[in-house]
Amino acid sequence: MIETVTFPELTVLGCMVEASHEDLPAALAAAWERVFAADVGTAAFAAVSLPEENGLRRELVGFMAAKASEIPDGMVRLDLDAGRYLRTVQDGPQAAIAGGFARLRAHAEAQGLTLSGMALDFGHRPEQPDGRHELHLALAPQLPALA
Repeated sequence: MIETVTFPELTVLGCMVEASHEDLPAALAAAWERVFAADVGTAAFAAVSLPEENGLRRELVGFMAAKASEIPDGMVRLDLDAGRYLRTVQDGPQAAIAGGFARLRAHAEAQGLTLSGMALDFGHRPEQPDGRHELHLALAPQLPALA
C-alpha cells in the first residue's frame, strides 16, 4: 500500500556519504558501522538520500534527533523542512528496498506527482539488515491551483 503522509521538521544526525554508484555500497556499510558504534542511545535510525551532485550519490546515514541535540564527533546534522511524502512499507531482505522505492516512483509518475529528489528509509538496525523498512519519497512543494 502506498499512502501520502506529512512530516513536521525532522533532524537527522549522522555520517554523510558521497560516493560513485560503484563505491556506494561499501561506503554506506562503513558509515553504518560508525553510526552503530557511536552508542547514541536510540533505535530511531534513518537514511536520507539526497539528490546527486557532481555525479556522486549522497546519503546521510544516522539517527533521528531533537534539533538542539549535540552533534557527535565526526557526524553532521541535517534539518529537513516539514513536507509531504509518499510512503510504503517493505518487509524482507535489504536487497528488496530498491524495489520499494521503484514502486513509489512509479506511483508518483502515474499520479502526476513531482518528487523532490529526497528519500527517507527508516528501519536500519545494528546487525539486522533485513526486516521492516518504512520508505518515503519527498514530494516537491506544489502551489495551490487558482480558481
